[in-house]
Amino acid sequence: MSARDELRGLRRALRLTARRLRFQALAWILPLWLGMASFAPAYQDAYFSEAGGAGGAGGNAVVEALRASPGTRLLYGELPDPGTIGQLVQWEGATYLLVCTALMAVLLTCRLLRADEDEGLTELLRDTGTGRWVPFLAPVLVIWVAIGILAVLVGATLAAEATQIESLPATGGWALAGVTAIVGWGFAGLAAVVCQLARSAAGARPLALACVGVAFMVRVAADQWEVTWMRWFTPLGWRDLAAPYTDDNPAPLAVCGGIAVALVAVAGALYTHREYAGGYLPDRATSTRRWRVHGYADLLTRLSTRTTLAWAAAIACFSALFGSMTEGILEMMRDDRIAEYVDMLVQAGADMMEQFMSLMTVLLVLLIAVAATGQAGRLAADEDAGLVEAEAAVGVPRRRLFLMQAVSAAAVGTILLVLCGAVLAAVTATQVTEDHAVERAFVFTVSQLPGVLAAIGIALAVVGVAPRRFGVVWAVIAWSAFARLLGGMMDLPTWAQDLSVLGHYLDVVGNPDWVPLAVQTAVGALGTAVGLVAYRRRDLSGV
Repeated sequence: MSARDELRGLRRALRLTARRLRFQALAWILPLWLGMASFAPAYQDAYFSEAGGAGGAGGNAVVEALRASPGTRLLYGELPDPGTIGQLVQWEGATYLLVCTALMAVLLTCRLLRADEDEGLTELLRDTGTGRWVPFLAPVLVIWVAIGILAVLVGATLAAEATQIESLPATGGWALAGVTAIVGWGFAGLAAVVCQLARSAAGARPLALACVGVAFMVRVAADQWEVTWMRWFTPLGWRDLAAPYTDDNPAPLAVCGGIAVALVAVAGALYTHREYAGGYLPDRATSTRRWRVHGYADLLTRLSTRTTLAWAAAIACFSALFGSMTEGILEMMRDDRIAEYVDMLVQAGADMMEQFMSLMTVLLVLLIAVAATGQAGRLAADEDAGLVEAEAAVGVPRRRLFLMQAVSAAAVGTILLVLCGAVLAAVTATQVTEDHAVERAFVFTVSQLPGVLAAIGIALAVVGVAPRRFGVVWAVIAWSAFARLLGGMMDLPTWAQDLSVLGHYLDVVGNPDWVPLAVQTAVGALGTAVGLVAYRRRDLSGV
């Protein structure tokens, strides 16, 4: 068969895939772009305002404190000398950018390459006469283009800011844009390989996300042991090879680009030799063991256990990591310029311990909100797969299906919050104990349960009214994270920052403010009620 026949229909498939992906891609690209645009001006105002805005770091005590902190080194890597604004942007800001770009690449690749095959969309596409390579190449190319658009936006924004900030050269901005593209393409290629190895999207997605975690740990090991060659084996280490705003070296980018292409080629080779809807890894979706299931609630618990345990392990690890950084970061926050920068992120005027705990718990509760809303959204996924129709056919009332899923999501959120608060408090106790640090670590975390319930309520309302629009829920959580973590730097009004399911908590010091928590609880209850009424009245998908 000729190459033309193999690629028949590729152009139309590209347009169709781009149209399907446009909202999901924008939901990733816009927050990342806006976040990167805010870092350089924030650093100039907070760290270098006394130097007249030049941004040079000679003798800057803030930069030296950031470089000396073991916690920041663990998270962001080694801060290059001398620590200019551009180097700070590629050190801290690019860490968030690259990790989120990796998650974007992995999740979108698994969705288009594997979930489409599980749902029969790939078979439908082949039945229209498209070539054999089209179902593989169209998703990969569209995802690469989306990552490229993000990279161009980042590079153009940093280049535009270079005209206002002296120590932010445009060449460094474009070097960082190149790193963003290469890292995203590398993870997309890695996820494409995983999609061929796994037997379903349910198996590919956690394996690909685990690869992101391993890549981060390899980058940490390379930084801690100062082993440069290890950075070649993790896309998250490719930034340090190119060194934006320091060396701006294009040679590693070319080599890493070749690695990304090679990963796609490996995935293509695996694609041509596997059976449709098959894989190379052992099939663990079924078991010969016989379950003694006592009702739908027992079945739901068993099906959710593995995912919940995976989230629990991740939350415990992140809580321990953040708790171990408490002493070092609090020491840095005693510098007036760092304190001024933190004031832009969280409530100005609050004491230092409250500001630190607020930031840490918002990041942790963000993960828990994702886990809990994902659990609530399983009902929509089960409906798409036809499982709800089968459960209803054997006599399980739809009202019970909905309420059991709501209870399950609330239980997952509560368990993870208590675990997170307990681990964070226990590790914090080994670092500091003054200013009620241990009590605040636990209470700040657990008291954000109403926010998690509000997110669950919104998710259940979407499931009941329009399950195919579940992306709205992720948009709400993305806005909440943006408003709480970057709203201050973007000068958002206070009311806009408060429109968030995150960051509303009780403090063990002073008079507690119950109003935001009561509002969030009411939102959760109302969303659940609306979803239940709509779910009982509407038709099931495909019925």
